[in-house]
Order: sequence, then C-alpha cells, then structure tokens
Amino acid sequence: MCPAPVSEAPLQTPEALSQLSLFQPASDRRQEPVLIAFRRILAAHIPEPAVPAVSGWFVDNRVKLRITRARISKRGDFRPPRKNSIPVISVNGTLNGYAFLITLIHEMAHFQVYDRKRRSGFLRSPQRVAPHGKEWRQQFRDSLEPFLSPQIFPDDILEALKQHLKNPRATSGTDPVLDRALMRYDVPQPGIPLEDLPLGSRFTVPRGWVFRKEEKLRKRYRCLRLNDHRVFLFSPLARVVPVNS
Repeated sequence: MCPAPVSEAPLQTPEALSQLSLFQPASDRRQEPVLIAFRRILAAHIPEPAVPAVSGWFVDNRVKLRITRARISKRGDFRPPRKNSIPVISVNGTLNGYAFLITLIHEMAHFQVYDRKRRSGFLRSPQRVAPHGKEWRQQFRDSLEPFLSPQIFPDDILEALKQHLKNPRATSGTDPVLDRALMRYDVPQPGIPLEDLPLGSRFTVPRGWVFRKEEKLRKRYRCLRLNDHRVFLFSPLARVVPVNS
C-alpha cells in the first residue's frame, strides 16, 4: 500500500510557525483552532497518517517547532531552553515529507532524553550525556517504531529504516542507503551529486555560495566556502551545480 502523499506547499510561513507551541497544562482545554491549524501545517510537511501522533506529542510536551529554510550543514536540530524560553526543535522545511518526519522524530528523541535528565536532576551533574549515545539511540528507536507502517512510509524507505535502526547515526545523511532511498522522493533539482565532481572542483548551492570540493572525511566531503574560507561537510549525495574555473 502506498502512503498518503505530502503536500508540496507550506500553509503558513516559517516565521509564524516558529512561535507556535501547543503545550497546554492538564487543567486547560486544548486550543482547538490552534491545534487544527497546526495539523494543517504538519500535513504540508509530513505524511498525513503521521499528523495526529506528531501533533499530539507537541500538545503533551512544552517545546516549539520551527520550520526553517534549507541549511547546508544540518537537516534539523534541538536547542535546550535559554533563560525565560522553552526548548526549540527545528527542521528544514525544504525536506521531502519522509525525510522531514524522520528528522523531526530524531530531534524529538533529543528533547525526550534532555527532558528526562532535567526531571531527574542529572543536568546539574558534571557528567555529560553523549548527544548520540546509547540513551538517544534507544529513545530514537522507541520514538520511530510506531511510525514504521506502510501507511506512512513506502517499502524502500521502510526497509532502509529498519537497517538504519540497528545502529542509528547522528544524522540520516550519514547513512547512504537510507539517504538514497529518501532522495528518490525529492522534488527534482538542478545539478549533480557532489560525489560525481572531481576533487578541487568548484560548485554552487541554492543560496548562491561558491565552494571548493576537498578531501573526504569518513562519510562526508570537506568543502571550503570561498568567500570566507569556512569549512562545511557535505553529503556525497548533495546536489550541487558545477562552476567553471
């Protein structure tokens, strides 16, 4: 069975969504109009069968969701609260629906590990929790498992996810099997995979910056942004546009 399609057009701007938190104290009624709007926004970014569970999670947890423009070095992140703020999960709004959902669950797992440690007082300990250590890996498996359904993911992504969960990486972008499965559902983009460019080649990305491809470091390529000489790590499968020297 094919999963439900994901709408390509967001229904609300990232700036408006970034201020939205659905959390309500147990004594309060849920804000139904806000919840309905939030579900409509989610349905523009993730498979529709996953929307009730994901929106319910944001009702039950005091955390914001921020949908961002494309970022070169990451698909999403989790930021613990600063003074007088609440935690924030961000996900690139340019991801296809399946990649968006996996990234969102990845960051939700970070929040859950953080929140559990906060409640236990562990955060005041001098010990540190490894960002992608055994606790996060187990939480990610537990969080993703309810979504491993043919109603949500197509068969090729389901198979890749099951293999991925045997040893979850810091990001799905470092798992080439899962990454290739997810890329089959991307909107067609100009350019070629970075891995097809010779070392030393120059290329651009959608935001217009020019990079030079350098050596491969384990799973990713080291690339130098030429206007300021900052180093970025790119997936071999990232689509780039070659620049003639």
